[in-house]
Amino acid sequence: MRITHFLLLIVFSISLISNAQSDAFKDYKVVYSQSFSKEKSTNDFDFSDVSKWLISKNGKPGKSLKCLGSGSYKGAHDGPSVVAVLKDFELSDFVVEMDVVQNGKDFSLLDFCIFFGIKDTENYCYAQVASKADKKSHNIFMVKGDKPKRAGDINAKGVIWQMKEWQHIRLERTSSDNSVKVYFNDKLVLQCKDEAFDAGHIGFGSSNSAIKIDNLKVSAPAFEQNTKTFF
Repeated sequence: MRITHFLLLIVFSISLISNAQSDAFKDYKVVYSQSFSKEKSTNDFDFSDVSKWLISKNGKPGKSLKCLGSGSYKGAHDGPSVVAVLKDFELSDFVVEMDVVQNGKDFSLLDFCIFFGIKDTENYCYAQVASKADKKSHNIFMVKGDKPKRAGDINAKGVIWQMKEWQHIRLERTSSDNSVKVYFNDKLVLQCKDEAFDAGHIGFGSSNSAIKIDNLKVSAPAFEQNTKTFF
């Protein structure tokens, strides 16, 4: 009987958390979605090295956006070197989610980055979901005309990237409490609060990994139409 009550309590607690998350984003609507089913899908993005990005026949399901790995672009101040920026949307509060697969070599550091608050190549923020955690990896970073600065504490460990297997990544940014939260397969893996996070463009990329992206969805309560190129 005690075990049954305990299980019911767990289910009730999960339900409360789920409802709270839903309420937090109840005014959000999908402002952009992309399945990368057509070659022209790439027109929505500004790439740090366009020669390294293409539409792949293999996605989840169907086609996907494929990155061949690090290109000729060198990230400002040791920032990520593979970047794709969504050109038309400037956002403050938003949720961005997508499916990602590590598609290249199994390096010692596998990573995927979601960029936000992008003003230009010298001023932006990014959350890096990486296979190891240290002072330079697996954290939320800010670049303000200098080397990336950690916004969160050093994590005990990174995530487990299963090579060739799709993972779901979700980032939530809310300005009311200055917070950023990142989920890896629905598990919270990164979070921090910082008043320095500004509105800006969003994007994704990596430090060095070859990756595929599919089922991109951006939700927000509002956005500003501001077409801009960065590279």
